[in-house]
Formats: sequence, structure tokens, C-alpha cells
Amino acid sequence: MAIGLAGCGTVGGAASDLGLAGAGGAIGYEVSDHRIGGAAAGAAAGYIASKVAQSEVKRSDTEAEKRGFDRALNQAVKQQYWIIQNQQRAPAGDSRPANQVPVQVPETTVNGVLRNATVAYVPIEP
Repeated sequence: MAIGLAGCGTVGGAASDLGLAGAGGAIGYEVSDHRIGGAAAGAAAGYIASKVAQSEVKRSDTEAEKRGFDRALNQAVKQQYWIIQNQQRAPAGDSRPANQVPVQVPETTVNGVLRNATVAYVPIEP
């Protein structure tokens, strides 16, 4: 019965404290040839085991919450990145980015390298 009280659903409550202390007391009583001191020591050991289990459950919950928070934050950063990327794309049918003016760059030679004529887009302030 004590094992049932020490399950995941009740660890952290008085039920696990009572269950494990009672089971520890009963085991201590039987192991010590029916002495009250053995029962008391067993109950204390069961209570301590219950507190250790509760501590482990709390630690595990805290780590799970931290991982969940980190994942949510990471997802929010990704969403913000794609929002910015989509805002910077040109509207459909427009070949140049918004708020930029096309400038014709003529063919030129730079350091002995021939560069073809091209169009560069220069950002402007509205």
C-alpha cells in the first residue's frame, strides 16, 4: 500500500510522508524483532526517503519548466526573425525592395578586373 501512496501523483504531499513513514515503521518493527525503537528508526528512514523523493520531483519539475521556457523563447525568436524577413521582401510584382532607388552602374575596370554594367539599389529615407 505504501508503494501506491508514493506514486508520482502523490509524491510531494502528506500522503507520501505518511505512507513511507508508516511502511518504514512497519519494516523497522519487523526487522528489529518487534522493538519500538526499530519501528521509530524505520519510520524516520521512511519519512526521510519521502522528503528525498519530493525534492527530486521538485527538481525535475523545475528543470522541465526551464526547458519549456527556453524552447518557447527560442520559438519566439524564430518567429520574430521570419516576421522581419517577410517585412523586408518586396511586394509581389515589384522587382526592387521598398524605399530604394535604382542606380545604373556602368561597365568599369577595378584593379584590372572588368566589371559588367549593373543596376544597384540605393536605400532612401522617406
